Amino acid sequence: MGDSKTITILFGLVFLLVVPLSLDGTVFADDDDDDDDDDKKLAKHHDDDDDDDKKQNTTKIIHLGYLQLAAHDFFNMSRCTDSLGNFPDDPNNLPDGCDEATFEIDSENGKLDASTVLFNPKGDLCDFEKSLNGDDGCELYDGTNGGDIANGGEKRSVENIMISTASAEVGEKYLKLVDKYDGDDEKAYKKTLKFYHKQLKKAYEESFHLKFPKAKEGDITNLHNLAVRIGHDFLPTEIVFNGVSKSIFLIDPLGEKLDKKEKRQKSSPLDGTFDDVFTKIENFCLPGFCINVDLLNADRTFGDQFAFDDGPNYDEYMDSGTFDEFLGEVADGKFNKKDRVSKLLKQAFSRGLSFD
Repeated sequence: MGDSKTITILFGLVFLLVVPLSLDGTVFADDDDDDDDDDKKLAKHHDDDDDDDKKQNTTKIIHLGYLQLAAHDFFNMSRCTDSLGNFPDDPNNLPDGCDEATFEIDSENGKLDASTVLFNPKGDLCDFEKSLNGDDGCELYDGTNGGDIANGGEKRSVENIMISTASAEVGEKYLKLVDKYDGDDEKAYKKTLKFYHKQLKKAYEESFHLKFPKAKEGDITNLHNLAVRIGHDFLPTEIVFNGVSKSIFLIDPLGEKLDKKEKRQKSSPLDGTFDDVFTKIENFCLPGFCINVDLLNADRTFGDQFAFDDGPNYDEYMDSGTFDEFLGEVADGKFNKKDRVSKLLKQAFSRGLSFD
């Protein structure tokens, strides 16, 4: 999840340093935005369809889009693959063109701050205010510097039509609010975060059927990266777009969005397995990048590549078998709050909501 060289639908599975925002239960209330029709329309996801999703162990594909957007906000990993797309597991035996300095690079900041859509955080160097003011080489995306806010920000936002739709909704929301508030970018950013976090809450609760956590300070690790990759289990092989059923990789999402009905299509069921199309190595190229598809291998090898052992607790170790452990926990089609992967998801999102 969050790799720049491998598709991260979701989860491939987070900042407000300057603009004050309480991230307790009040963040999801509709205070002075009750005149915003877009918020009201997008808020209508809690309905009978959620009961059907729970019974069928599915979720809506728009939720997958927002969960992948969260994953991109958490992480942007460069895993330094070889010519066949394989990931090295030994920093002392790297493919040509790789070195220890690039073996593990994460240019994101572990915050659910909509940076994927609005600006490049460059690790922890840039926040929204610095990007707005042009401090320390930071800048908002403007269509010429690696991202376009109106189209969902950086290139990873057009990996597929699901994240393209979610990221474009966030980008369009921000631009609309800047205009509404007569160029008050900071107020627009605060309101955009409120909208974004509301959509994440729906996606989290309707996909995992767990309560969305409150903000809690803490570090985001590669183990959290692996945990959010469990969302790949939900990936549909095909969806209907413009009246035609297509592979999600064969839809060019640039400038496109799912309509209201299309967003409510069902995902594949959660069952602890990947559909075959996601375990066969194929390459799909879109403008600007190619996607290597062997998600199961990518997720399994991530645990091996970044293995560590700091203790016996659920968040203190990761190895080559960790992702299979996560798959086994959801094989019954449920996220049990006592399972390791569920605890890590809660921990990741709660820490991602904390901007201290």
